[in-house]
Amino acid sequence: MKYRYRYIITDSQNCPLARAFLETHPNQTTWRIRVLDGDIGRVMEHEIVNLIGMNQDNPAMTGRILSQEGEDVVTLKPVDPLDEDMRRSLRVPVRFDSFLYPITGSWEGRIPVVCHDISCGGIAFFCAYPLKIAEVAEIVVPITTQPLILQVRVLRLRPSASPISLYSAKFVNIINDEEVMVREAVFCQQIRNRDARK
Repeated sequence: MKYRYRYIITDSQNCPLARAFLETHPNQTTWRIRVLDGDIGRVMEHEIVNLIGMNQDNPAMTGRILSQEGEDVVTLKPVDPLDEDMRRSLRVPVRFDSFLYPITGSWEGRIPVVCHDISCGGIAFFCAYPLKIAEVAEIVVPITTQPLILQVRVLRLRPSASPISLYSAKFVNIINDEEVMVREAVFCQQIRNRDARK
């Protein structure tokens, strides 16, 4: 059971603090969280934190920090469950080059795109080719531990200062393992962005 429950810890504004494992069962009234990567100091600066499970069966929860045990364990009391949308709405700016491949579109071949930001639920990208709203395509996501090819549905054209169109798209037909990989990549990118701002 140890390490079955993997979490990311954020502050009340959803800024990333640390990756962690839950060492107790989530049904317990007090949780023991093992904080990774030496980030326990960041966690202990807060009274209330959000715990967002990497997997769907890991309950997302707001917790009140009670104490620190040793060098990397935090004891906290679960307070309120978080909405499932919290997992999908963690959006992080990141730039990478990629390609779109048509599924329902009338175009052929591949179209180059540049990622603007990504979340567990979708991606925004710059694309010089005019896309239709609601069309479905495949996109290569290279920032996960293994590159993924995911289906996206184009949702809307977003305002942008760039002369190239900025589209928002939602991941569709994504399986749990792929969602976990995207979630971990999003959080790791948040940590890198946070550290780069120091």
